[in-house]
Amino acid sequence: MPTKTFLNLPKDKKNKVLKAAYKEFARVPLEKVSIKNIVENAGIARGSFYQYFEDKEDLFDYIMKIKIGNIEKKLNEMIEKENGNIINVCIDIYDFLIKIGKRRKNDKFFKQIYGNVKTSDNLMFTKKEEMSDNILQMLYNLYDKNKDILNINSEDEFKLVLEMLFTISRRRVVASLNYKDSDKAREDFLKEMEYIKYGIAKK
Repeated sequence: MPTKTFLNLPKDKKNKVLKAAYKEFARVPLEKVSIKNIVENAGIARGSFYQYFEDKEDLFDYIMKIKIGNIEKKLNEMIEKENGNIINVCIDIYDFLIKIGKRRKNDKFFKQIYGNVKTSDNLMFTKKEEMSDNILQMLYNLYDKNKDILNINSEDEFKLVLEMLFTISRRRVVASLNYKDSDKAREDFLKEMEYIKYGIAKK
């Protein structure tokens, strides 16, 4: 998250930094983003950048939150809708990410993220290290709602299942980019979730 120094900047100066960052993030995948280009386009010193943000990933996360909105609120809505069922929540997350991709397909920023997702590797909700502590805690708190519907015996096992589900969701969002038929992509995702839900070994 941005520092208080950045948040206390005059609005026009903040907008200049964000505009320069948005332009750079729309140009190349995250790992190729140049802080040098951002500070030059924003008209600030490189040292000032690090007074505002920890690194380019920190700035990227902030812009994503601005563009997508309140992630925690959206996740809360999904959890409430599905009564905490983590498998259904993951399906909602998949649909949410695909919907954003379709809606923003002509936006250079989102086109860069989704078009280069194999290298940029940034998709909200689906990577543990990209989630805030609040979001992680929201998910971990779902243990009680899932312990009777999943084959798990402890909170640690639930966390392991969470990682499995989010890995599948992430990979399937990436895979959907190579499908000509988005319905077929979703069908394959749901099939994989069914395998996780019911297992692949015959009893």
